[in-house]
Amino acid sequence: MLPILACGAGIYVGLHFNILALLPLSVLGAGAYIVSAWANGQGLLDSIAVVLLPILTVQVGYFLGLTGRPAYLNLRSRLNIRHSERV
Repeated sequence: MLPILACGAGIYVGLHFNILALLPLSVLGAGAYIVSAWANGQGLLDSIAVVLLPILTVQVGYFLGLTGRPAYLNLRSRLNIRHSERV
């Protein structure tokens, strides 16, 4: 379930933010998980190994979001029904 959520978060970041948005997100998320695991008594190397899968799936989702951005914008513009300002 965690890889699916991480991929979804990566897709959201890829669709809505620029290229350097993923680095702080990955560093903060990995740091929070490692500190939490360390506080619970888990070993440092074990927690680093566990955090690699979510970071990789966030990267995959981010690139999916970047490549799907034009199609997403076209779909959003088609579903946004507004009155035409033509005379």
